[in-house]
Amino acid sequence: MSACSGAHGGARRIVSNGRTRREMERIPSNESGTVDGGPHSDASSPSSVSDILYLINSYHATVLRPEILRTLDGARLLFVRGDIRSALSSVDKALEEMTESEQAYRDVIAFRLLAASMVGEDSPRWSPGPDGPEAEPAEGADALRTVSLCVESDEHWHSGSLMQGLALSRSAVEHSRNAAPIWRVYANLLLAKKLSDVHAHLQASRVICDIDELIDSSGLLVFGSLPEALRSVLHLQAGRFEQAIESAATAVRISEETASAIGMKLALSVAATAHLARGEYDRAAELLRLFHARTGYYALVDSRARVAFAEIALVAAEEPPRVAADRIRANWHLLATDSGCFIEDPSRPAWLIGVALRAGATGLAGNCLRAIEKLADDNRGFTPLETAAESARKVWAGGTPEVPSILDLTADRSCLSAEPRLPGGPPAPSGATPPPPAASGPAAPRRTTGSTRSDAADPETVAARPHEPGPLSSLSDRESEVARLVGQGMTNQQAAKELGVSPHTVNFHLRNVFRKLSISTRVKLGPIIAGIDGPPGTGDHGPNGHR
Repeated sequence: MSACSGAHGGARRIVSNGRTRREMERIPSNESGTVDGGPHSDASSPSSVSDILYLINSYHATVLRPEILRTLDGARLLFVRGDIRSALSSVDKALEEMTESEQAYRDVIAFRLLAASMVGEDSPRWSPGPDGPEAEPAEGADALRTVSLCVESDEHWHSGSLMQGLALSRSAVEHSRNAAPIWRVYANLLLAKKLSDVHAHLQASRVICDIDELIDSSGLLVFGSLPEALRSVLHLQAGRFEQAIESAATAVRISEETASAIGMKLALSVAATAHLARGEYDRAAELLRLFHARTGYYALVDSRARVAFAEIALVAAEEPPRVAADRIRANWHLLATDSGCFIEDPSRPAWLIGVALRAGATGLAGNCLRAIEKLADDNRGFTPLETAAESARKVWAGGTPEVPSILDLTADRSCLSAEPRLPGGPPAPSGATPPPPAASGPAAPRRTTGSTRSDAADPETVAARPHEPGPLSSLSDRESEVARLVGQGMTNQQAAKELGVSPHTVNFHLRNVFRKLSISTRVKLGPIIAGIDGPPGTGDHGPNGHR
């Protein structure tokens, strides 16, 4: 748990690494716990102090008729329990009894717009128009504008317009400053998710701290699992799999303690992926089953995508290649741009292409390649996307990916050597069929570029290998190469030429190096490398000062 939450969340949660790990291990046996019904058989009635505080802080203090207030309170509790459609039905019932002149009317519409967006219902009727929130300030105006901006932001984000989506999300946070605490939490949640997707981890961490403090100060304890669930995503992206599992376990525990579905599926999806990366496949499969068993709980689109990728990885490791390709097709609506998942993990597109090519599904592989190239082209300047596109093109041409994937579970299996090698050259134009793989015979060895060592190190081996002494022990093999070259004075362009990759790839790995070594400049990297390797030109270093 970060320092920013420690000062405010002591009364709300006590985190012990050993305890949280054990709690995560017992999750599947907890099917009769509070989240699934248990003591809270009436999901529309308050049952704890956290419920009462949540209802008090869900909207501005207003005067509502008792029957409408009861209906709305029930809707809000259904919402945090994860029953979005029932909550939506209750909100509609309340709106039928209200008029636009009533206090809290716009807050209720904002709630309705949010719930409708979560179940995929188009609700233009409730979106603010010319006489909406921009008109004379009315109670709930900021809430309605905040939610409208959030919904619009997600529409852009999931259609591949990431810059516009991020800008609208920041605007939503600004509009939420005068709204009720619940809307500030919601707007900051979406902003933190987008910032983590684009690997702006420092900014994302600050927003998560804001959410933590807002939850504690406003009494919205039913949202208490969100900060830890969001932190688990940051840990996963940074390769800190044990910490990702611990944060996810904490998020699950808090959700169960407050009988809330908030953050539950996000945490489960991260924990399953982290266990997968650690080689704990049975545990990952168990958590994936639990994710689907919680049928009443809402899951963010990216959580569903994360689960789909993990399931495809397990299928690809255990079933014939065509079965994995069929699973990709069945989940394509999640795996393309609909979830922003290509930017969350730049290794995913290349890995998908490899899975498709092993199955001989060249058309599917071509679709994957065109999807990431279009996403990168539409969002120039996002280095992770440029890295993902470059890595995808390399796999398409028969090479090895630039970024190792934690989804590649086949490195130590015989089917890895059967991977076909494709003819080189650029991808086919959009709409055309990519060239087929070699017809028969043994597969050609996969080529490497620039380096004398294979770039396709098994990510499980990288994550689990014994830590070498020294500051570089937390880095992957490629990150260590980049760190040494840059630390010895090379520019990104020079390092890229030496390694046979693009400057974008070097920049991507260098950012990871800075984050893992807790430094911010290449000047600070020099002394670290010098302390490990000695002065340039000594030992087994080459004439250019690198190995």
